[in-house]
This record gives sequence, structure tokens and C-alpha cells, in this order.
Amino acid sequence: MQTNQHERRGGNREQRRPPFSAGTLQRRALSANSSIPLLKHGSTVGASRNERRASHREQRPEGADGPVTTLSALIVSDIHADETDTQWTRVNTEPPVALRNRQPLSDLFHWASDNDFRADYLLAPGDIANQADAVGLAYAWRKLHEIADLIGARLLAAPGNHDIVTHSAVADPRGFARVLLPSFPSGDTALDDHFWDHGWTIHETAEHRFLILDSMTDFPPFPSGVTPYDGSEDWNNYKQFIDRGGFPESMESEIDSMLAVADHRLNVALLHHHPQEHQLSSYMQDGYGPMRRGSDLIDLLSRHPRAGRWLVVHGHKHIPQLAHAIAATSNGPLILCAASVGAKLWDPIDTVTRNQFHVLEATDETLPGAASLRGSVRSYTWGYGNGWLESERRGSGLPGVGGFGCADDFRTLADQICAVMDAGDLDVLSLNSLVASVPQFPFQLPKDFAYLEDLLEERGFIFTRDRLDQLLEVVRKDVA
Repeated sequence: MQTNQHERRGGNREQRRPPFSAGTLQRRALSANSSIPLLKHGSTVGASRNERRASHREQRPEGADGPVTTLSALIVSDIHADETDTQWTRVNTEPPVALRNRQPLSDLFHWASDNDFRADYLLAPGDIANQADAVGLAYAWRKLHEIADLIGARLLAAPGNHDIVTHSAVADPRGFARVLLPSFPSGDTALDDHFWDHGWTIHETAEHRFLILDSMTDFPPFPSGVTPYDGSEDWNNYKQFIDRGGFPESMESEIDSMLAVADHRLNVALLHHHPQEHQLSSYMQDGYGPMRRGSDLIDLLSRHPRAGRWLVVHGHKHIPQLAHAIAATSNGPLILCAASVGAKLWDPIDTVTRNQFHVLEATDETLPGAASLRGSVRSYTWGYGNGWLESERRGSGLPGVGGFGCADDFRTLADQICAVMDAGDLDVLSLNSLVASVPQFPFQLPKDFAYLEDLLEERGFIFTRDRLDQLLEVVRKDVA
């Protein structure tokens, strides 16, 4: 969240996805022409984490580099848990018996249980607490572990600016996070000790590599003799600095040495602040821009192709976005800016997004003509009295289903779809047949899909949807 601590002024179950929904077809397309069974919603009930990972590891086709890997993750960002505050957050510590559909974090546990959801990882990219509230931080950390245990996932987190003390002089601004149990941010004490000493750590398996960053590691100490918002030059300079995250040169040098000798993995960088400017920055309450040296972080992740491509997952902005990083190479990372699970949103961003969590599924399997890293992001929206439901296409933030990794632009896909329809003199093309004919269709970014739909309509074709807003088929407008 963008406001810092002390800036206080100012039950229905989810509808289950039909058998041939867009999300199902996306996951089928992920494993098309391959023996890899990409993790499906509810498909690994009772399977251990190691069993799921074993099922994700296969060999690439002849001539390709490295093994094929898939990854699934539940992404829960910007919870903003607080013991007492109700002005800025929807997540307060629970009473002994919490009613359903009243609190997003406890409702997330119920959603996962009701839907038999499983994933490899639970990722929490910061602002777990609200305004450095120690009780809220401990409560949310415990609750995240309960959810991770339920879904069979490994919990990995990054601290946010609300998880450390920045508006008063204390001996250790990160003290509340340092004493969490299990240890923060990974539960592995050796990795976590390295994180607190260096501001970064690596969690690595045979399949996956996670780079966890503390984007506040270069924050200066609180200035002496200053009261927050007193208008003094010392306060204003300090506030300007802590409004942005940072990526110090010393951290870059250490990570660069590690990546220079790293072999291929499916890579995720987890941090709180945004390394490049958000495209909807005009909706924000700030004008301070992305983290310091954010472009250097993007360059670092881009210049070691042997290590594999990267997906950057961050929070902080509360308006979700799935975008390509600005990079001088096609090896540049993709960036997922996660929505806020628990913050009360302000005007005008409450007109374009709501509280959401996301489900990431990714693969680096070779698919002719497709990008080397691709997958889907499913998103769910919370409403008071409704709990968590699949997000709508517009006005929720990210749509219910979005993709990434399509190597062609929407104009090329429109040409391909029209060619399929015209070659067969077809009036109707089922979604199954569409994905079989145009394999990259499921991997378009959400914005590109919207442009594709507009362009197809101009050319005389429309998508039909069911009552749950799931894609069914492509139809000629004159016979719809």
C-alpha cells in the first residue's frame, strides 16, 4: 500500500468452473503436445508437495535446453492486517468464531477448503501488516501458514513498507518481522538469516528458483529530532526517500555473481515495490514513481539467459496488472503486479479494481511459435456477504482468466482465427477447436485479448459466453 503508517487521516461458495471453461482450455493448452500434466484446479487432492513436483518434471523435446518445468502458486498480497484499524483495512484479527463472508483472509481459507485447492507455493509479496501493527503481522503470518498447510504449499514472502517501522525511531525497524515463527520470509532459518543480513535470499529446488528481495533495505534511519509530517526539511527528505523502494548496487553485485553460474530453472522474483512504473499511475495517490534502480533489477534478470526467464511478482500498488517489462531483449521478465487482498480501496481506483487474489500457473515447456515462459493467471474478487468469487472481465482488476507468453500480437491471432473460419466456411467454431487451431490463443495478456475481441468484431466475428461469462465459441455476427 502506498500510504505509510500513521497516515490514518484522511456466504456463498464459488461457482465451480464448467468443464469447457476458458480456464480449463488454458490449462489444456499449457500441456498441449506434451506428456506434462499441468496442475489443474482441484486435481491433486491428497498428493504431497514432492509428488506434485515429481509430476511437473519432464524432459524437453530433442534439441531444447534443460528440463520442462511447471509451477503453480497462490498469490496473496497487501493483506494489511491490523488489530483494531477499520479505516484502511478489511482484515482485523478474528474473534474466536469468525462469520463467513465478512473478512477476506479468513474467507480465503474457506475458499481453498471448499474447492479442494492445491498449489506448489503461496506467495505473499509484502504489506502483510497494516501500518507496522505487530499483532496484525503475527495474526496474518499465522493465517498464511494455515492456508499454505491446507493447500500443500510452501509459503514464501517478501516484506512491505507496512511490515517495518518507518515513522518513529526504534532500535530495529524490522524487529516485528524478525521474530515471527516460523521464520520470515521462507521458514528456512539459514536462508532467512542470509535475507536479514544481505537483503535478499534464494529459495531453489530442482525445478524452481525464487529470488526474494527486501526492497526497503536501503531505507535510512528515522531522523533525530523530527516528528512525522512536521514540515521540516529533514522529514520531507526522509519521507521522499521511503516513499519508494530501492535496489542497491551492492545487492545487484551479489546476485549477479550468483546468476552468472546458475543453471536453468523456472524463475520468480518476489518483492514488494514496483520496478517499473505502473501503466495506471494516474489513478494513484502518489507521484513518486517506481523503486530506485528498478530498471537495473530488470536488466539483471534479463542478462543471464542460461538461468531461464523470470516472472516478477510484486504488490504495493493495489491495482493489478500483467505486463512485459521494458527490456532490451526478449529475455526480459514478465511482471505481475498483484492486487490487494485486504486494503480498503480509495477513489478513483475502486472504479477499476477490487480486492483480489490470484492463482498463477506457468510452464517453460517448448511450444513451437510460443514464448519460453507462458501460463495463466486466474483472479478472484472478494465482496462483503459474498466471499471470494471468480472475477468479472471488467471493473474487478485482472479478469477471471488471463494469460501471458503469447509470442504473436493480437492482430496476427485475429488473422489466424479469421483464416480458420473462412477456410472451413464456418459459422461457428468451438473453443476446443479454436485452441487446437491457434495454440497461442490462451496465452494473450488481458489487454491484448480485449483488443483481439474488438478487432474480430470489426471483421464480423464475436465470442459467445455462458451465464458464468465463460467463453464458448467464435460465431459470425450475421448468424449469432
